[in-house]
Amino acid sequence: MELLEFYLLRLIGAVFIPFTLFVVITTARRPAIFERYSWGTVASGVLALTWLLNGYLNQNTQLLVFMYPLFFGFCALLGPSYYYSLIGHRPQNLATTIMHASPAVFIFTSALISSAKYPLTQQDYTALFTEAGNISSLAWSLLGDQFLSIILLPIHFGAYATAALMKTHDRKQFILTVPLFIQTCIFAWVFSRPGTTSWNLHFYVAINEILLLILFIHYLMSDSPRIQYERKKKLHIEPVEYGDIVTFLANTEISQQIFAQPKINVDQLSHLTNIEAMRWKNYLSDENMSFADLKKKFRIEYAQRLIEQGFLEKYTVDSLSETIGYSSRTSFYSAYKAVTGGPWQRKVP
Repeated sequence: MELLEFYLLRLIGAVFIPFTLFVVITTARRPAIFERYSWGTVASGVLALTWLLNGYLNQNTQLLVFMYPLFFGFCALLGPSYYYSLIGHRPQNLATTIMHASPAVFIFTSALISSAKYPLTQQDYTALFTEAGNISSLAWSLLGDQFLSIILLPIHFGAYATAALMKTHDRKQFILTVPLFIQTCIFAWVFSRPGTTSWNLHFYVAINEILLLILFIHYLMSDSPRIQYERKKKLHIEPVEYGDIVTFLANTEISQQIFAQPKINVDQLSHLTNIEAMRWKNYLSDENMSFADLKKKFRIEYAQRLIEQGFLEKYTVDSLSETIGYSSRTSFYSAYKAVTGGPWQRKVP
């Protein structure tokens, strides 16, 4: 029975690899880019959590040595990614994003300093791979370096999961959240003990992971874009005010000249308008518009204004194209058709 439990855990650990690919592919149908990113991060975090926990319960140092460097960064992002993927929204500004990502940055920096200060030698790796039976003292020292992070994992994830459930009031998400939260608790409990401890939790952990797989697959298959849209409507998320951007765009003469710069991009626009780039990106996302579309719109409007002022009476179409930021009349024609819906036709007075 014990041997069967070991094989079951290892099989589930392997199944979570194609499962992660399944999550990433399935979430490609979600409308928001940030939501797709969030679910991809959740999938990677759950994979790392499962793989490392199974490696520890099996006392398999090979699983530990490969997954450990990737684990804590993903799991520090597990909570905020899970929260924003469930509510189908994104942080409203750069400051909020930094706040949510700061634990992952802190843990990554800590691990980087530790690995630089105490680098592993070839003999150390050889000892990890050749160690039989219990986890070697070297493997345990690696895990012990992040003991505080291990204990804080269920608290960190639990806070975000609770916030998401309170926000959505979605029973399906509650059923999905509980097994994942239980797994973080099991992980913290198991890893709080020395590497020589023998655990009899293999069967219960395997059942929890199987349940987690089934629930994730069911949720992602049934959570259609329409259901996502209805859920967002119930959240009553206050719309973001973009008064500074609207004011800038309303000044057509200045905004058209800025968009007419040949190599204008979001970062340059942020610098010229004194409006942070993240705010511009959020505005474009809320307006369901790309930066290229916005640039085309203002460039073509600029061209139309110049034509009304008699530009083509003195200059050629090539000069007009260059003035509004295009390197050739072909690019101008293409943009004109995309904005107006019809081909370019020079009006003869």
